[in-house]
Amino acid sequence: MSDEPQTSSPEETPPGLASDASPEEMLWYGDTVRRIEWLIGAAGIICSAAVAWPLGWPVAAGMLVGSALAWLNFRWLASSVNAIGERIVRVQSRERGAAVVARGVGRIFLIALFAYGIFTCSVRGLVGFLAGLAMPVVAMMCEAVYEFVASIRRSS
Repeated sequence: MSDEPQTSSPEETPPGLASDASPEEMLWYGDTVRRIEWLIGAAGIICSAAVAWPLGWPVAAGMLVGSALAWLNFRWLASSVNAIGERIVRVQSRERGAAVVARGVGRIFLIALFAYGIFTCSVRGLVGFLAGLAMPVVAMMCEAVYEFVASIRRSS
């Protein structure tokens, strides 16, 4: 045995990365992401409608805008994660590291810009906007319940 560290060839993929997953698993992950995207929109609309009467239209409108930005942010985040994964796995990746970082900073800047615009118009709207930004959490909690029920059904 030699004392030199073993290196893997560029064609090999480390365990646990996307290429280790079967096509069925990749399809399942894609379905999960699509369900979460759909749930973000549905949760935003339902919660906005629920707060419109007791808290007023500025809160409801802010929540709708926050939910829309949360949905967009989730899609961009998923795209960035896939791009980073591709960059790690493939030696000749088309994805540039600077572009991935720029998109991440751009997402934060866009949210801050909308928050500032809403804040200058209505503080109550900002409260709704911030609540709308939390819709991915609500969507992921709903997805967790869905997966729990689905796993129980699969096991029985």
